[in-house]
Amino acid sequence: MAGSSKVGRVYRWVFGAVGCVGALMVVAACCFIPGGLPGGGGGGGSGTNLVILNNTGQTIPVLLTLGSGYGISDVSQLPASWGISGSGLKGQFTLGPNQSVSFNSGDATFSGNIAFGPTFTSQGCGQTPCYPNATNLAEWTLNHPGETVDISGVNGTNAYIQYQLQGGAKWTDNVTSGAITSFANAPIGQYVDTPGVYGWQATTCTGNANPPNPVGGCAAPINAPNHSELASVQLCNVQRTGDAAFGGTVRILFNGWTPNSEPPNGCGN
Repeated sequence: MAGSSKVGRVYRWVFGAVGCVGALMVVAACCFIPGGLPGGGGGGGSGTNLVILNNTGQTIPVLLTLGSGYGISDVSQLPASWGISGSGLKGQFTLGPNQSVSFNSGDATFSGNIAFGPTFTSQGCGQTPCYPNATNLAEWTLNHPGETVDISGVNGTNAYIQYQLQGGAKWTDNVTSGAITSFANAPIGQYVDTPGVYGWQATTCTGNANPPNPVGGCAAPINAPNHSELASVQLCNVQRTGDAAFGGTVRILFNGWTPNSEPPNGCGN
């Protein structure tokens, strides 16, 4: 899921590595598995649990995009307690200070991404009223053989996002020795090889084919460096093997806005 989300890389015209869902304008990098698998509509306790946590003292807007063709294919299938507005594959909700939401899709496959900000408009482009540095995505495909998670900064980076992977089968980037239990992104311009993180323009992790910006009508992030932020090895996806059992908890933390990236009050209204 990274350089161009499957679900998400949903913000640009190109969708990264494995296929995606919309034609918004963002490229996420990894991980939707095209078509998904059939699955029922709803939760059970035997699958991998997803938790999204606002780890700050601010109220934070969240943008959710689901992957097409999975068991969870409409935001209405998520808990009412999330307070989601929207329909189909896209919805929005807010998290209060230190608030979290959770969902276990059980036997239903579940793929998607989130970004942080008040509007889907132009989230894949820099130098816009709400997104001077575009947005980065937290992407996941869970309760599907070969579960995978990543952070995509392919379009830019406006938020400090962290994954915590707890319990269940081993998560790996197939490069780092040992299990991956946590990873997080740095601000744009400060990327270094990090398991699970795609840098700016790194649509294939180590390459930059068809980068989402800058292109006509879609500017680069204001803090973008003068070069693509590419990994030296293929470590941008963190996954479980295809035969691994589901289970445990995937936690996505919002840890604050990166420099020059906090959306101003009232933008997106």
